[in-house]
Amino acid sequence: MYIKFQVFKLNIPNRGTESALTELREKVLTQKAKSKKVAILALDASAAFDVLDIDLVIKSLEVIGAGSVMLKWATNYLHNCTQYVDINGTLSEQWSCDVGVGQGKPMSVDFFNLGSLSNALWTTISENILYADDGSDIIAGDTEEELNNNIKATAILRSSWFDKAGLTLNAAKSELIGFGVQPEPLVIEGSTIMPKTSFKFLGLTIDHDLKFHNHVDNIAKRMHSAAGHIRAEGRNLATNNRRILFNGWVRSILTSNGLAYLPHLCASQLQKVSAAYNAGIRAIYKLLKKCYAPIAELSKRLNIPSVEQIKDCLLFTEAWKRRHDLTKEYKGPITRGRTNLNVPLPNKSGVNGKRLSTMVCDYWNRLPIHIKRENDQVKAKREIKNMIYRS
Repeated sequence: MYIKFQVFKLNIPNRGTESALTELREKVLTQKAKSKKVAILALDASAAFDVLDIDLVIKSLEVIGAGSVMLKWATNYLHNCTQYVDINGTLSEQWSCDVGVGQGKPMSVDFFNLGSLSNALWTTISENILYADDGSDIIAGDTEEELNNNIKATAILRSSWFDKAGLTLNAAKSELIGFGVQPEPLVIEGSTIMPKTSFKFLGLTIDHDLKFHNHVDNIAKRMHSAAGHIRAEGRNLATNNRRILFNGWVRSILTSNGLAYLPHLCASQLQKVSAAYNAGIRAIYKLLKKCYAPIAELSKRLNIPSVEQIKDCLLFTEAWKRRHDLTKEYKGPITRGRTNLNVPLPNKSGVNGKRLSTMVCDYWNRLPIHIKRENDQVKAKREIKNMIYRS
């Protein structure tokens, strides 16, 4: 039997929380496009890195074909590993344990991912997105009854994996959310998980309608607060130094997981985000919070892109990354568009129009031919930024 699964690991090049969140949203929309009832179940484990069964990690290494030297090294590394806390040269008492991969150690994430491989294969009822110790199951059914039955079955299977892996289910931090449907409360191991209208996964707040209202409100509030910190803590700094604070305190909030939400915001949401972002630019120049200011001109002086430019840059870059998938296996006449490596646009009606995979086709067609043919990622990103930020 062929089982399709996706595991996101921290050490995969060009993969991160943004990739996992983008994939999660696409999977939900794919099921909705099939007229399915869809929900996400995100079960949380208490202190997962500290209690994961070490033997499970070693066995997973063996299953994927690790040699005897690697197996002995990993066993020696994980068992009886001595740890201590160092605070400015003052050391705590040492301790060791025979469970868990540890927090903050150089190989912690890699070993945890190895131990989680079996979790990805544990059930075929749902589609699973894993990122280190965070995971979500996308569950679907033709009817609400089937959906609720699948949620219960998935929860039981995940809970059984937790138990076998040495983990303890944390129902208080577990989440259940339906998309266009209200799932029944989930009772698992004597605890009840109530369905919510939004939940936070990998730093992104996802609403039941996939419209990111809560996330926009949250980041707008944080950017306004950061602008205030720039005014207070950067009041004696030069303009260029306040720009550095802006990039670290304001722009970073906007761009974190940007591809997962920015392309899907409506005009009013983009306006709210832009207003908060521009508050940071006003803080750089020590302008009044509420007065006319040529923000576009002021931004250009310091090479600060607008929210729209950041969104376009993310989409053009994603289109370039997917170039091989977009252009492969085309069979048809060689038209003017095909000589420019353009691709036919997919159906944009209904749910399909909300998918990132639909949007990137349009952005790919808008890329200049010399960027489409560029194979070096660093050069391609630089060309895309020059195209957008200097326009």
